[in-house]
Amino acid sequence: MAKLKNLVFYLRVKKLTISSAESVSGGYLSYLLTKTPGSSKVFRGGLIVYSPQSKNKLLRIPNQLLNKTQGVSENISILLAKRTKQFFKTDLAVSLVGFASTPAQKDIKVGTVFMAVADRKGAITKKIIIKGNRDYVRKKASISAIELICKRIATPR
Repeated sequence: MAKLKNLVFYLRVKKLTISSAESVSGGYLSYLLTKTPGSSKVFRGGLIVYSPQSKNKLLRIPNQLLNKTQGVSENISILLAKRTKQFFKTDLAVSLVGFASTPAQKDIKVGTVFMAVADRKGAITKKIIIKGNRDYVRKKASISAIELICKRIATPR
């Protein structure tokens, strides 16, 4: 994937580091990043925070917020990205949360994914709805997160 190679190259040239917090993607984004040559210079690590308990224990997301949303919301994705950036002490961090299959919140469709990219200026988010099986949702969400990272680093810092 050319976009992924370009992303890693750009991060290396700019001497920027990145980390991830993944829920819905189950580590697929980290896999994509680490399969790219040169990624060891920029990727500091990723957390798979699949359950609300892991989001709370590892990244201190409040239980009351997690219980209200089942750990899936735009706000959760922002908090995860910001706290992952702090956890790994990186320039950028990306997060992915969503529902790849049932059960989902009553007001959120299966295939809904929220993602965020945080840097020193704040965070940007994106919500997408992906139709397909669990594996397709994981893969498409991860590719969309790469696109969001590219969008964020393309904006003036």
